[in-house]
Amino acid sequence: LVPISIPLILFSADLSSYKKLARPVTKSFLLLIISVLFMSTIGFFLFNNYVAYANKFSGMMTGLYTGGTPNLIAVSMALGVDDNTIVIANTVDLIVGGFYFFLLVSIIPAFIHKFLPKKKYINSTDNNLINELENEYIPGKSFFSFKGLLQRAPMLLLALLCTIIALLVSLFFTGQLNVLIIILLVTSFGIGFSFNKKIRNTVNSFSTGQYLIYMFSFAIGLSFSFEKLNLKIIPLLLFFAFVQFGSVILHFILSKINKIDGNITVITSTTGIYGPAFVVPVANSLKDKTVILPGIICGIVGYAIGNFLGIGLSFFLGLFL
Repeated sequence: LVPISIPLILFSADLSSYKKLARPVTKSFLLLIISVLFMSTIGFFLFNNYVAYANKFSGMMTGLYTGGTPNLIAVSMALGVDDNTIVIANTVDLIVGGFYFFLLVSIIPAFIHKFLPKKKYINSTDNNLINELENEYIPGKSFFSFKGLLQRAPMLLLALLCTIIALLVSLFFTGQLNVLIIILLVTSFGIGFSFNKKIRNTVNSFSTGQYLIYMFSFAIGLSFSFEKLNLKIIPLLLFFAFVQFGSVILHFILSKINKIDGNITVITSTTGIYGPAFVVPVANSLKDKTVILPGIICGIVGYAIGNFLGIGLSFFLGLFL
């Protein structure tokens, strides 16, 4: 399911729209990525003696905090992480990420401008485009209709074709099904096909891919042995908390140095860590709908690059084991 879901998620990514964003938005999202890479690296050296395969967890968190849960699953599979470990990582992320999201919709909007400036930008919000993006990334009841399924069928077949080609390439060059090669190839195929306007504009391609990820997560969750949950999970919980909150704090400090306003900093932090689906509730908490569009676009970019960043960092840190 995961190799098929990745291109589905990326088919709808309009990466060319990223260059249309205001400079503070692109700078803030870049600072978030730098913060995540830095804290994931520091976290590796701090927790390497307490958490097995710390380099893989650093890679998984890099994918997670630049693109969201789909990247966590994809990077985990590419690095050969077993199902039980993936479930534990998701559980830990639910605890740590859930607490930060609570702060995002409650406390942070009230205090962010005491630390970061508040600026007003020209409201160039395209309401029609925002509605289209919300329908794509936050689907309604029509997603489950028979008509909706028929609309998505060609994209499912294309994603399946991408996966089959990736499997054949892996077999041809390695003689086996190398998951790392397969994940990198289907990610590349998804990005490549996203430049085709007809494919990119297919409704609910992203949501279909995300639901396949949820189905995979549910399936491995059913096979999870709860005996694995013991005190050994505490170092991993601290590892995740250190990287996530360390990245957030560093991102906010860098935004302060670069004089980036609070709303943009908060929304790029949200979309990097959680993905586009969480942008709207946080924007509502900020009482600033002008950040919805740039937030969603940054989230799309995060999905596209998160796998490469996570896998790359994991292999780099593996050199220090």
